Amino acid sequence: MVIRIFDNEFLSCELDDSLPVLRHYWKKAPPGEQFRLKLLKVLEEYKVLCKTFKGLAWLADTTQLGELDEETETWLVEEWEDLLFAEAGVKIHAVILGESIFADYPMENFKLDAEQKFQDYNVHLGVFSNEEEAYAWIKEQQMLIVN
Repeated sequence: MVIRIFDNEFLSCELDDSLPVLRHYWKKAPPGEQFRLKLLKVLEEYKVLCKTFKGLAWLADTTQLGELDEETETWLVEEWEDLLFAEAGVKIHAVILGESIFADYPMENFKLDAEQKFQDYNVHLGVFSNEEEAYAWIKEQQMLIVN
């Protein structure tokens, strides 16, 4: 069952408890500060929900996100990765990318950087073009990690 966690002008966040996965969809590009605040809100939800849902995955749909400013790109690598993987303990992280190479570059960079930095944390990262592919991959990862 899909449970709406919150919804605002920039972002919609839901829990699909059948997988389980906490997924969020960007509706449009927010200003840098709003991007960071909204992601931190999703992170707080993850921290609460992962106590109840073993193997909870993270799915970010960035198809409508647009380009990020340089300050936000730096924040993703220098602060966000640590918050997400080291502090919150996210083990399965999937991103759905859009069609803009300029908008997708920061997400690809985030994935590559995080894979290297968080090898010891057994973090599984995937980048996909649609939700079906992402869900199939998440299920595979959950079977590897949870079982």
